[in-house]
Amino acid sequence: MSNAFKKTAKYSIFFFFACLALLNTANAQLLIGPKLGAQLSWVNFEDDIDFINSQPVIGYNGGFMLAFKVGERYFLQSEFIYSRKGKKYEGETDPLLDYQVVQHHFDLPIIYRVDFKGSIGQGKSFRYYVGIGPNISYWWRANGTIRSSELEEEGIFEVDFDFVFDDVDNPSIEELVVEDPNRIMLGVNFAVGVVLEPQPGRSLIIDLKYEMGHSFFSDDQQPVRFQQLLDFADPLRARNNGIRLGVAYVLDTKIAERKKGKTTRKRRER
Repeated sequence: MSNAFKKTAKYSIFFFFACLALLNTANAQLLIGPKLGAQLSWVNFEDDIDFINSQPVIGYNGGFMLAFKVGERYFLQSEFIYSRKGKKYEGETDPLLDYQVVQHHFDLPIIYRVDFKGSIGQGKSFRYYVGIGPNISYWWRANGTIRSSELEEEGIFEVDFDFVFDDVDNPSIEELVVEDPNRIMLGVNFAVGVVLEPQPGRSLIIDLKYEMGHSFFSDDQQPVRFQQLLDFADPLRARNNGIRLGVAYVLDTKIAERKKGKTTRKRRER
């Protein structure tokens, strides 16, 4: 059995049970609405890397949130979001090295959360929660820029490039080829949040997540190198990590349905 088949089977089984957990709660209270957020992402290397220094990168995310009530204080919360992550390397041996990459992902974080009650002043109540759960991320594409002493010696100030997830015979300097990428990545989310209810049936959810990546960008032991002009190599046995701050505005669909029913009955009585 090949490693590729094992990885595909593992992700498929994991995703199946995640979806099954959501479907089993379909008859419970359902909250749904848009979500936007900002994030800080960085990468952690498997091995010690001494020729570059990794820096955090500011990004953003946006999409939709779903939350199912599965108990008195328990919710299963999921999001489908576009996430703009990144990485930035500065050279340790090459002071002119500046390597910046924008990574485009589609993420499916699933959080099992426990709610607690809180209050501020007189009669102003709110809820807060803690949660944990998996993160399934699809690495859609990536692009970036690089500057270095090698490029400067060739009279080139900067090179813009795209990641290519395929085997290319003669790639150009504008292509960084990844022959064996992990396009589907797994991670773990740790979350805390606050739930405010400005009016019945509507909630404002503010949350903070720490995403700890588990999957490498690639399982290949060899780093990915540029062709022709550069000896610089991007070590892809590294994991995404990040902190996300998000705001969601969700509607309780159960209350919305009850209101529709009341409106219909009133009109009929008239």
